[in-house]
Amino acid sequence: QAVLNNGDEIAVKKLFPIYDLDDTKFDNEFSNLMSVQHKNIVRLLRYCYETKRGHTFQKGKCYFSEETERALCFEYMQGGSLSQHISKNSCKYDWPTTYKIIEGTCEGLHYLHKGRGEQHYIYHLDLKPDNILLDENLVPKIGDFGLSRLFGESKTYEISKKKGTAGFMPPEYIDYGKVTPKNDVFSLGVVIFYMLAGKKGYGHYRDALLRQNYSDKFIIDGVQESWKKKMEAVMGYRWDETDILGVRKCTEIAISCVHNNRDNRPSTTMIIEKLKKLDARIKEMLKEDPKPPMPLGKLTDLENNVKRKNCHNEDLGKYIVVDPSVELCFPFEPKRDIPCCLQLINKSGSFVAFNINTDPNKCRAQPNRGILAPLSNCYIILTLQAQEKVPPKMTCHDKAIVQATRVSKGFTSDKITQDFLKKSSAVDVAELPIVYVTSPQGPSN
Repeated sequence: QAVLNNGDEIAVKKLFPIYDLDDTKFDNEFSNLMSVQHKNIVRLLRYCYETKRGHTFQKGKCYFSEETERALCFEYMQGGSLSQHISKNSCKYDWPTTYKIIEGTCEGLHYLHKGRGEQHYIYHLDLKPDNILLDENLVPKIGDFGLSRLFGESKTYEISKKKGTAGFMPPEYIDYGKVTPKNDVFSLGVVIFYMLAGKKGYGHYRDALLRQNYSDKFIIDGVQESWKKKMEAVMGYRWDETDILGVRKCTEIAISCVHNNRDNRPSTTMIIEKLKKLDARIKEMLKEDPKPPMPLGKLTDLENNVKRKNCHNEDLGKYIVVDPSVELCFPFEPKRDIPCCLQLINKSGSFVAFNINTDPNKCRAQPNRGILAPLSNCYIILTLQAQEKVPPKMTCHDKAIVQATRVSKGFTSDKITQDFLKKSSAVDVAELPIVYVTSPQGPSN
């Protein structure tokens, strides 16, 4: 990690020497990678190098040599790698957030394979959670092209020295060194499995394949039930048919991607088409049967629980709704992370930027900032970090602060800073006290 003169944070990766890569080849490779521009690909910003001269003595003679060390500079991803956000059973976030990460990862890989034309596709060859990075809003971006190469003629290759990560490499690569776009598709399937069911769940799937009575339905039903239990444990979240459909379709995609026969794996084009159809179907379902109101209380305009600055006739409080609107209730249990769901609803015809402030040492919000399109909503998962003991009298003095202000179309969430909010002409602030309640199991020391 480093900081540029303008204050921007960047990630710096030092390259190992590649002896068959001269300056011309490196410049061409760098130029090609600089042209890779996609919202789900980590941006390569620049590179730097240092040439050192050295000498050695052999048989009484002095020989001089030069060695060039290179480093690539990438945009810095504040959310870290996806592997940090996956537990042994699934992705740590709610289903809508997990689905967005799955969808973004698929779109990023599709861009590498197809987005730059038939003659400029890139094979990653080491796609895994460690190489998928998240920004502060949990937008996934594929990074680390250390093993990738730009291919331009045939689409099937053989390599003698295998590189990659065990568990994410397809059988034809392990056995014969075959390289096709389906290598990355296999790796993508494993990544999706990890997000849906964790490393443990993927292991169960591989074991199940060996059974005579194996069926895809058994795996899909198990993943669906696991997510149902997980989300029903989140206070205020409403698990419905749209969530069930999303989990099942994503599991189907993962299973198809990790097929042992590469000819039976889908292309990234097919995967994107399936996701588009899924999105369209979910939108239709929500139109026919919108999600019911949040069960934690009546939706109330922010004006019932806000502090306003520079109010005027079209104050945001008349259009933005938070639910719950009075307090955030956490079913406290010692030594456990406890999630709670907060819904933000934009009832206006304007774009609205929001920011969630909590004590980072006690409670984290995901996402903690973002943009709400007109007439849209989003869910915020606030997670109370594990505490060793039950607080005296179950009291808590912390709170979550929601800030919201109108912005123009095209405004991006990376611009939502405290300095920006201070300079805004109208900002609504909702303060939600954090309250501990007794869990169904009851607190225990």
